[in-house]
Amino acid sequence: MERTTRIDLKLLRYFLAVAEELHFGRAAARLNMSQPPLSMHIKELEQQLGTLLFLRHSRSVTLTHAGKILMEESRRLLSSANQILARVEQIGRGEAGRIELGVVGTAMWGKMRPVMHQFLKTHPDIEVIFREKMPAKQMALLERRELDAGIWRMATEPMAGFTRVRLHESSFLVAMPEDHALTARDVVPLEALRYECFVTMPAMHTDWAFLQRVCQSAGFSPRVVREVMEPQTVLAMISMGLGITLIADSYAQMNWPGVVFRPLEERIPADLYVVYEEQQLTGAMAKLIAALTA
Repeated sequence: MERTTRIDLKLLRYFLAVAEELHFGRAAARLNMSQPPLSMHIKELEQQLGTLLFLRHSRSVTLTHAGKILMEESRRLLSSANQILARVEQIGRGEAGRIELGVVGTAMWGKMRPVMHQFLKTHPDIEVIFREKMPAKQMALLERRELDAGIWRMATEPMAGFTRVRLHESSFLVAMPEDHALTARDVVPLEALRYECFVTMPAMHTDWAFLQRVCQSAGFSPRVVREVMEPQTVLAMISMGLGITLIADSYAQMNWPGVVFRPLEERIPADLYVVYEEQQLTGAMAKLIAALTA
């Protein structure tokens, strides 16, 4: 049966000092303690291990074979322990750690992108894992504590017990082919889209479910002629003249050949929020939220 021995790391530090000095007096001085208790600790360690670590002579001390092996392993073990403890201290100060961050795809562009770039550059010991999920899925993962925070547009409210902080204001725009008649307008009334063909993502996508309700409140149901899975595919189809769409203004910051963006006369908010549980807020996550909201 395998024997399990629990050794106090302090005893290993005492042992290593004696092993390196090969002199109890010098080792005691190095440890800022008197020699008798140091000798007692070394005997305690030998008793726990059931083997001699030192051969004691009248004027010298030498390591046994077991002692030499323990010296090598103690150096590795104590070095590793010090690194682990330093890492934990960094995490406690928010200087290191890992953040599991839920995001909607449209959040990755716009104002959030340069802030995240600077944050990752100035905090190289903080690892941010981006998990692109729809808001409903993010909420489920937050509730199971599989995410540290979620970022989405507040068409969907967070559950009770969670904090939400607005990162910045944003709006939905009309995206249309460059030869569309409405491109002649600087601002487009929502009502002017009543008879347009829409290219969208599936209705289960929270942004689009919200936008459908906005159109319905304006007195019409959008006529969806094509549904695709990715926003870049939506914009590609619009560039081909297959319809129009409503999309967050962050996409207007990129060049989409053949696509023109126009603001709506009635602003549709697409404000970006970060959602998290206050009690589970880590030091690293607190730093990220401070950077995003600065």
